[in-house]
Amino acid sequence: MENPFVQPSEGRGATVGAVEHAIAVLRCLSGSREPLGINEIARRIGLHKSSISRLVATLVAARLAERDAASARIKLGPGLVLLAAPVLAELHIKDLVRPALEELAARSGETASFNMWDGSDAVTIEQVPGPGAVRIFSEPGRRDPGHCTACGKILLAHEPAEAIEAYCSGALERFNERTITDPAALRQELETSRRRGYALNFGEFDGEISAISAVTHDARGKVVGSITVTVPSYRFTQERQEELIAMVVEAAHRLSRSQS
Repeated sequence: MENPFVQPSEGRGATVGAVEHAIAVLRCLSGSREPLGINEIARRIGLHKSSISRLVATLVAARLAERDAASARIKLGPGLVLLAAPVLAELHIKDLVRPALEELAARSGETASFNMWDGSDAVTIEQVPGPGAVRIFSEPGRRDPGHCTACGKILLAHEPAEAIEAYCSGALERFNERTITDPAALRQELETSRRRGYALNFGEFDGEISAISAVTHDARGKVVGSITVTVPSYRFTQERQEELIAMVVEAAHRLSRSQS
């Protein structure tokens, strides 16, 4: 019987079996309404469970799949959305967050964006320029580092402790004199950002650009992404920071409630 998850391909000799099997796993997960166990995936695809276990581990590491915290069963991961971010712009799937960004951009007069963490960077999913924005800062698909951008900091700050430690222990690239490159300083910055509920960027990635970002949650309280307002650094006064912090945090809370 033909496997419904492995699609026949023209010129099969030119394809890579491991890739086809990984695609089959993703199709299997996509076709299920519930998370699946390794044995169930193996049965549906027709591969040995040890092979499925290795494939799943690879997909989980890339965030294309994820393990349910309670049952350890497998479901599709947010990395698929991030990987497809440029395509999503054409498909208008990002309309889920666009109304919140439009309202925030109109209120703040600045560029508002929605970002998600892909395991190494914050990726821009959608953005709306405000009437006072001098230029568009975060085109969809743009990747922002976790140690020197507001969206990167707040999303990294909500990752598991081992993921934060791995990032802080890695190479922290310096982009200018304001970039945090000391691991201890970054750990403290992430802790502060998580505690107060938002992160700030004072021109640490691009000296001309500053920003504020706060996370959004789904109905289970899990972090989905972040809402960010990006501001020309010359306008980022203390008074302006306080105004924008209130707007960004409120917008993030409102979007989170809409997903509950």
